[in-house]
Amino acid sequence: MSASLLFPKPSGARRPTFGSEPVAVATPHRAARSRRRGMAGLVAVCVLALGVAACSVKDAKAEASSSASASASAAIARAEKGIADANASATASREAALTPELRAKRDAALAEPAPAKPPQLNEEGAEGAAASVGYFLDLYRYAFMTGKTTELAKMSEDRCVFCKSVIDRANDLHKDGGWSNKWEQDITNIKYYDKLEGYNYNLVHVYINYGQMTWCHPGKNPETADPIEGQELKFGVRYVNGRWMIGEGEVISK
Repeated sequence: MSASLLFPKPSGARRPTFGSEPVAVATPHRAARSRRRGMAGLVAVCVLALGVAACSVKDAKAEASSSASASASAAIARAEKGIADANASATASREAALTPELRAKRDAALAEPAPAKPPQLNEEGAEGAAASVGYFLDLYRYAFMTGKTTELAKMSEDRCVFCKSVIDRANDLHKDGGWSNKWEQDITNIKYYDKLEGYNYNLVHVYINYGQMTWCHPGKNPETADPIEGQELKFGVRYVNGRWMIGEGEVISK
């Protein structure tokens, strides 16, 4: 709550008492000129003092701002150098942990060319949907080999939990210096289903044979998955703005 400042009124004010001693009375013109000269001098002094004070405050603020900015810049530079040094050290450690054979496999995986886009990719209908799912699976393997997930993300709807999981795992693998060797995959059957009543997506069933999968981590033993035949996957797809998007994916346990 705010309160107004009230100045007290003069209390007990008395009129001056004149005694027998003479009282000096200034002549009006001389007193006025004297007061004007005094006020002018006072104003000049105040203006000068305020100007000096304002300049001093401004200079102090500028100096403080400059000092704070320089300190912040120096702190950021030190932090960035620390991160760069740590990354360089981690990279050197990972490189040292690779045998010539593993280094050659890593380089081959990273040099994998991007999968070609099928000509039916953007066609609306069963062939376009099937081609899009096949291309998505090629991008899946490519992401784990190279760490490049841009095209995979472009085909994935924001709501696709399966897609996000694939992208995150591929990114995490490569962030730590890892990669996947290229595995064989062969689609043996693919089925397309039109939208069912009450659903806003089409369904694609894929049956695929996978070769052995290997995920390599520098300084650790590789992870492997045995070959599998007839693996079933289901994808919910939608045709949006002239292309097929993956809305969700699911690996069916055998």
